[in-house]
Amino acid sequence: MFDRIFADYLLKKNILSQADLNKIYTGQEKRYVRLGVIAISEKFMTIEQVEEVNELQAIYDKRFGDIAISEGYLNEEQVSRLLVLQGNAFLAFMQAVIDLDLMSAEEFDNALISYQKDNNLTPMNMEELKSCSIDRIMPIFLYDRPELVQKLCGVMIRTIVRLLDNHVYVRKPKIVKSYDYSALSLQELTGDHRIATALTGDLDDGMMKAAIAFAGADNVVCAEDCLDALCELINCVNGLLATEMSNRDVDMDMLAPVAKEESGTMRSDSILVMPVVICERELNLLVVLDRDYTL
Repeated sequence: MFDRIFADYLLKKNILSQADLNKIYTGQEKRYVRLGVIAISEKFMTIEQVEEVNELQAIYDKRFGDIAISEGYLNEEQVSRLLVLQGNAFLAFMQAVIDLDLMSAEEFDNALISYQKDNNLTPMNMEELKSCSIDRIMPIFLYDRPELVQKLCGVMIRTIVRLLDNHVYVRKPKIVKSYDYSALSLQELTGDHRIATALTGDLDDGMMKAAIAFAGADNVVCAEDCLDALCELINCVNGLLATEMSNRDVDMDMLAPVAKEESGTMRSDSILVMPVVICERELNLLVVLDRDYTL
């Protein structure tokens, strides 16, 4: 994820252009391959086994390697080997930048230092970001939010990586008391906690692209289809979260999703607004925890 976050920073600072980034991403793709593809290439798993693990990832919020081990398809040594072969997305990004002579290694390092200063990050924060691990990155963006909110956002991003876009990334979140939306897909969890989770954005562009990535172009042909698909995405995320929390004896039930095709305003004492870039379009993830809200 940090490869795209840092690329976004370089673009905003006019260090690189969008055309430069397109070249970099093409070079980077040649270096980054999904774990399942490598497992097939290395003859560690069959195509059928990889497809089964991919399907299980839509049910259980676990890494590919962890599920493959639990299913008996891989051992820990094989998973370690696959991770080495897969490489690190940020390092692949850096290598592509240097290989294309768009920045020198020194210029790249100086840009990283500037990013760290501009965002008031510690050296440890930078190491966490460069790991490209969602579990290690999300707490940096949500350090002042409750653990349950961090967990929900982490499940959302991991689900998007698995089912929509493996290049998804987030931007700096904010807390507001009101948020104007042009369209919205929302679902509420109730029980020991009350959580409202919503996705909003440009209905005809960002939301539509995300919905098509999730459900397929044949199933998303109008605004209603788009909002329903994103409601189903949120439902998948909430299902994963509720299952995990139930294992901790935390009771959570899912209410029916709500789709708003017309514009409106969400109001509450505290609304987390986290920009999420999916399929190169920005949507906003809205989260309200244990507070009343209105639409």
